[in-house]
Amino acid sequence: MAGKRPSGSGRQRWLLGLLVAVAAVHLVTCPYAKVEESFSLQAVHDLLYHRLDVEKYDHLEFPGVVPRTFLGPLVIAALSSPAVYVLSLLEVSKFYSQLIVRAVLGLCVILGLWTLQKEVRRHFGATAATVFCWMTATQFHLMFYCTRTLPNVLALPVVLLALTAWLRQSWARFVRLSALAILVFRAELSLLLGLVLLLLLCTRRVSVARALRCAVPAGVFCLGLTVAVDSYFWRYLLWPEGKVLWYNTIQNKSSNWGTSPLLWYFYSALPRGLGCSLLFVPLGLVDRRARALLLPALGFVGLYSLLPHKELRFVIYTFPLLNAVAARGCAYLLNNYRKSWLYKAGSLLVMGHLVVNAAYSATALYVSHFNYPGGVAMQRLHELVPPRTDVVLHIDVAAAQTGVSRFLEVNGAWRYEKREDVQPGSEGMLAYTHLLMEAAPGHLALYKDTHRVLASVVGTTGVSLNLSRLPPFNVNLQTKLVLLERRLRPS
Repeated sequence: MAGKRPSGSGRQRWLLGLLVAVAAVHLVTCPYAKVEESFSLQAVHDLLYHRLDVEKYDHLEFPGVVPRTFLGPLVIAALSSPAVYVLSLLEVSKFYSQLIVRAVLGLCVILGLWTLQKEVRRHFGATAATVFCWMTATQFHLMFYCTRTLPNVLALPVVLLALTAWLRQSWARFVRLSALAILVFRAELSLLLGLVLLLLLCTRRVSVARALRCAVPAGVFCLGLTVAVDSYFWRYLLWPEGKVLWYNTIQNKSSNWGTSPLLWYFYSALPRGLGCSLLFVPLGLVDRRARALLLPALGFVGLYSLLPHKELRFVIYTFPLLNAVAARGCAYLLNNYRKSWLYKAGSLLVMGHLVVNAAYSATALYVSHFNYPGGVAMQRLHELVPPRTDVVLHIDVAAAQTGVSRFLEVNGAWRYEKREDVQPGSEGMLAYTHLLMEAAPGHLALYKDTHRVLASVVGTTGVSLNLSRLPPFNVNLQTKLVLLERRLRPS
């Protein structure tokens, strides 16, 4: 038995390396960030480079629709700071600091997934744990999002640790981590983690008195921590997640950003998030223990469907639970491979669905590569303009929302501005030496006599089917942003 352990542990390390490698490919392929990620990313930047000089922080000038907590960015900044410090000593571009920050977040998520995988292994066996890792690695959205500084992703490592504590029957740890996730990061997690707690109460594994003994002190501590820290950074008394909850749920103002049909999560988000693995979820119910994982996940999605505004990332916490159930179904087929031709056919389907998932992920990643014209434009600017040139750049909203971040402001002698109170074509706009703006013909016409086009940057408008080529689709591209340079004025 002792001789077999290194082989097993070696296989486990290989699976961990697989998750890290896939996340790294997603990070390097799409290194820029969109507007939903901007608050936390800018906050990490400011914590690393401005430290206690809060007046220089980006959020005081651009606070966003609702305030967000600084606790997540503080942790990521602390973990990233040694590597970022070394890069600064070597005078390496801040762009690579952005990659480090996002990589640290991705490693935190993968650590959470890995701890959950260990519980899948303990409950359902080595085969199920191996399939769980392969499913996770070949699905697009979880690997794509795990390095993105979204509020949901910042909460994800805590949620995964809480779910792991639940499976380990560490009830006190589960309640404390749940309080942290709900009160600090995402209030809607009270639905998912609350359903888990309700399950524990109904099965009498935890008494109400014991739950309260853990929940009240943890809740008071987490609430006090977020109020103290965030009130300091936001400069007024604040509980960020309480304000977000009021805005999204009580006022239902999240609907201003679009609405989707009631069952959208079930017929769109979950099929896209899980890919073909979703087909094996019902088979996983052959194991009665898997039902305990499925009930909170589906209950959370069902309850959260009542809010009109829906996005796939809002239910990303359920993907690992559903993958664990699906992996148990796959393991049932693989472990009975020798019994009959039906199990052999099922085992082939298990292997084949991973290939299909991987193909879909590769396609989606390739298309997503074109979704960040703002980041690409900033890179082009620093390539095309000599570093010693006097540059005062204006970045418009379209560029700021599609990849521009403070990490891309790599020339300390240049000025980068995102002012929204300057009208196109006005004297104030003509004072800038360079303009990064949306490729709107009406706005471009205002600068035809004063500026020249330095670069045009394309972005995707969608995908169309094309059966005459491989792969059988076209990525439809069009110019999204234009980088303008002011002409020299006559002396």
